[in-house]
Amino acid sequence: MKKYKCKDEIKNSNIALYMNYPLGSPPLELHISMILDLLERNNKITVYLCNSSLNACEANPFNRKSICQYCKFRVQEGLKFINENIIIRNINLKNVSDKIPNQQIIDSLELGVMSSFASMVKAQNKEQLTEKWKMVYDTMFSDAKKLFNFFIKEIETNNYEYLFFFNGRFADVKPALEAAIFKNINYGIYEVKKSLHELVCINELIHSIEANTRRAFRAFLDDPAKARVEAKKFFTKKENNEDTGDLVYTKEQERGLLPEAIINTDKKVVAVYPTTDDEYKFIGKEWDGYVPEDQVEEIKKLAKSLNKDEYIIVVKMHPNQAHTAENILDRYLSLEKKYSHLIVEPPLSKKDTYALMHRADYIINFASTIGVEACYARKVVIQIGDTTFSRMRIAYIVKSGDEAAHLISKGNLKPKPIRGAIIWGNYLANYNDGLKVFKRVTNGVYTVNGKKIPDSRLLRILQLPAKFEIEKSKPGFKFDASFVLKSFHILKNIIKNRWEVK
Repeated sequence: MKKYKCKDEIKNSNIALYMNYPLGSPPLELHISMILDLLERNNKITVYLCNSSLNACEANPFNRKSICQYCKFRVQEGLKFINENIIIRNINLKNVSDKIPNQQIIDSLELGVMSSFASMVKAQNKEQLTEKWKMVYDTMFSDAKKLFNFFIKEIETNNYEYLFFFNGRFADVKPALEAAIFKNINYGIYEVKKSLHELVCINELIHSIEANTRRAFRAFLDDPAKARVEAKKFFTKKENNEDTGDLVYTKEQERGLLPEAIINTDKKVVAVYPTTDDEYKFIGKEWDGYVPEDQVEEIKKLAKSLNKDEYIIVVKMHPNQAHTAENILDRYLSLEKKYSHLIVEPPLSKKDTYALMHRADYIINFASTIGVEACYARKVVIQIGDTTFSRMRIAYIVKSGDEAAHLISKGNLKPKPIRGAIIWGNYLANYNDGLKVFKRVTNGVYTVNGKKIPDSRLLRILQLPAKFEIEKSKPGFKFDASFVLKSFHILKNIIKNRWEVK
C-alpha cells in the first residue's frame, strides 16, 4: 500500500467517502469540503450515507425518528454544494452478517463502541451503564460488526483505492477504518484541530503522536520567528479566556481564586489536572502512545507516595468532567476523605485553573493542553501517560503516580525548555491541511465556499424531546444547575443557528 503523506498527491483515484455523523458541525462541512477537494484532482467519488440504516449511533442512540429526519435534511442540504457528478449509495445492513472471524477486529470494533460511550456518558466500561444503555451498547456493537462486513464487500466489489471518513475512532466509523486496513487499501481521516483548523491524515490516525509531531515541527520550521509570536498570542488568549478555537472552559471561573489551604502554606503545592477518558483511552492498539488505565488510581498512588507534611495536592477536575458518570465523579470527590493532604476541586468549581497553575510548584498532567501552557509559563510539568504532544519535551514523562511522586521527592527538578511549548502553541494556532473551501467563522459556525449549509430551526426544535431523553437517561443524571445551563446553551445555539457545544 502506497503511503501518501499529503492529500494533494491523490489524483485520478477511485475513492469511497463515508459521510458519518453528518448531523452536526463541523463534520458535515468537512465531508462536503473533502469531496470538493478530491474532485479538483479528477478523483471518482462514491459517497456512502447511513439513511437510517444504523439502529443506534452516537447522535441517535435510541433511534428516534426526529433525529434521523433532521440528519437526512442536513445531508441533502450539504450535497447541494456539490455540482460535479458523484455516486450516492445508501448503506443497507438489513441482510449483512454480524459475524467477524478475527478476534483482533472484534476487539477493535468494541473499543470504538466504548469510545462512543465514553464520549456520550463518560463511562469507562460497560458495567457502569444502566440496563437501558447496555441495550444501546449491544445494538451499537452489532451495527459496528455489520458495518465492517458491509464495507468489506463494497471495497471488494468496487475496487476502491481509498476510503475517507471523519474522525475514525467512534462506533459508527471504526468499522470503516478496520475494513480499509483489513483490505489493505488507503484510508483518509479528517477532523478539526481544537475546532479551529482542518487536519487531513492519509494512512495515519488523527491522534497519532508521530503525525502530529511531524506537522508541528513543519509549521514551526516554516518561520520560527513568526511561530514564537503566534505561540505567545495563543497562550495569552488561553489564559485570558479568549477564543482560540477550543471551548473556553474557564470562562465561569473567578480570576485569581485559589483554594484557601494553599494561599499561605509553606508546603510544596502539587496541582493535578485530570481529563476526560474518551479521547485516547479507547483508540486501540494502532495508537502510538500509552494511556493509564485509571486516572483516579494514579492520583491515589501519587497521594500515598508524597509526604503529607511536605506537600499539598490539589486535583483540579476538568470542567468537561461535569457530565461524567456519577460513580466516577464520586471516586474523585472521595479522595479528599482518604488523604488529608489532598483537595479536589470539582468540575464546575470557581477556582481559577491558571492561578493554580502559577501557584503550584509541580504540575501533574494527564492529557490536557494545560501541560503545554504550564511549560510555557516555566513550570515543572510531569506527564502521566501519553498524548499528542508527548514528543514536544515539555514534561517529564512517566507511566504512573508512583513514578511522578518519585521524581518530585528526589527534588531538583527544573522546568523543561519552552521551545516545545512554542512549537505546539503555534501548531494549535495556525496549522491546517488546506481544505480551501472550509472555514471556521467562529466557535460553532463553519462555512463551505463562504456559505453556511442551510439549517432548519423547526427540525432542531422537534428533536429536543429526543435529546432530552438522551440527557436524562445518562448515568448520574441530575436536574441541577449544570443541566439547566446546558439546556439554555442548546436553545441559544438553535436561536443563533450555530453548533457550539459545552
